Amino acid sequence: MYNLLKIGALIAAGRFLKPRLKGLLILAAFWFLVSFLHSEYRSYVELSGNADYLITASLTKIVLYVLAFFFYVLSTERKILQRTQQDIEVRTTQERASGQDDGFDFLREKKKLQDSAEQLLNKD
Repeated sequence: MYNLLKIGALIAAGRFLKPRLKGLLILAAFWFLVSFLHSEYRSYVELSGNADYLITASLTKIVLYVLAFFFYVLSTERKILQRTQQDIEVRTTQERASGQDDGFDFLREKKKLQDSAEQLLNKD
């Protein structure tokens, strides 16, 4: 039972990470580089005792983290969202073009559906 859940979780994680893997690796590498450079600067400050720009360096590190994350979202996640929306549009046009009646076309054509209270009022 648990093996089936583990396999399902691995498949779901793989399907989620596959289109994002390149962007996530670039983001992680950039964050690692910024963290390394900041720690090197902090080591320099400890040795020299010159802490004039330490706050500026820390704020710059945070700003670079946030900008890198926004760049990741704009470059990777937006592409995935656009592909998903295009796939949905293609599927709906294919379903409508195939002409198969699933029994709910009369509901799709209506402009406004009535709830149960409106149906009871209109029954009289």
